[in-house]
Formats: sequence, C-alpha cells, structure tokens
Amino acid sequence: MPLEQVLAPNQRALTGLLSESAKIKSMLRVKRLDPGARLPVVAHPGEDLGYDVFALETTVLRPRATIKVRTGIAVEARDPVGGAPLGLLVRDRSSMAARGIATTGGVIDSGYRGEILVLMTNLGEGTVALQAGDKIAQMIPVHVLTGAVEEAEDLEDSARAEKGFGSSGK
Repeated sequence: MPLEQVLAPNQRALTGLLSESAKIKSMLRVKRLDPGARLPVVAHPGEDLGYDVFALETTVLRPRATIKVRTGIAVEARDPVGGAPLGLLVRDRSSMAARGIATTGGVIDSGYRGEILVLMTNLGEGTVALQAGDKIAQMIPVHVLTGAVEEAEDLEDSARAEKGFGSSGK
C-alpha cells in the first residue's frame, strides 16, 4: 500500500483536531480596572489548578483582623472548549497559609463583573505587611452546576442518611 494511502486517514484526523483546537479560546478574560493592577498568572497551564492573583496596593493586616484586599481587576471565566460560564473559587496560596494568613470567603459567580476583592484574615499574633504586587490568593475555575430548587416531601435513601459531624470515623 502506498504511504499516501496510509497517511491520508491520519492526516484527516489531525486536520480535524487542529481545526477543533482553533475553536479553543482563553479560559480567563481580565479587565484591568487600575493601571497598577497585575493580571493573574498560571505558572504551568494545564497542570496548576488556579491562577495566582496579586495585591494592587500595599496594606497592613493586623493580628486577628480581616480586610478586603484590592486586585484592580475584573474577570470573566469560560470553558475554553464549549464556552460555558465558569465560576471561580478564591483560595489560599500555601505560602500565605504558612504565614498564618487565610483567604476567607471567596466565591466569584460567573456573572459578576466587578473588581475582585480578596478577603484575607491574619490568624497570627503579629502584624503582616502585604506589598503591592504580592501574590495573595489563587482563583480556581469551576463549572456552574446550579439549577432550579424543588421542594420534596421525601429524599432518596443513602448510605450516610442523617449521620453528621464525625460520623465517618476518626
């Protein structure tokens, strides 16, 4: 069989894949609301779970206090293949958590277009300075799975049933 006949089906499949990949768009669109804002980054696309987010301004986080840290950005997240809207979970960076700084609250609904503010709590006893440009949190994209709520008289049985806190053992 000539080599061209062997390669032809594979070439068609490759062409299909290439045209499909051309449809893939960026997952995160970012609007810079302040000229000093830094865009989120991902060090290893396709491997890292979240986008690192930066503080816009230098601020002081007092012991046992919670503050809103400005980022200077607004975002829109979409599935890069199908275009479905994505929400974002704002979570701790391990380097911040190791310093006793927690990200508290942090659900960004897919339709929110205002500035991303990161709620940060200093769990420690000392004052912590956050510098403008510091990586302060990460945004993790998640599919939006909410739908209508239905009231029900009964719920399906499950193995766990009504067992709550601590029911799965130590």
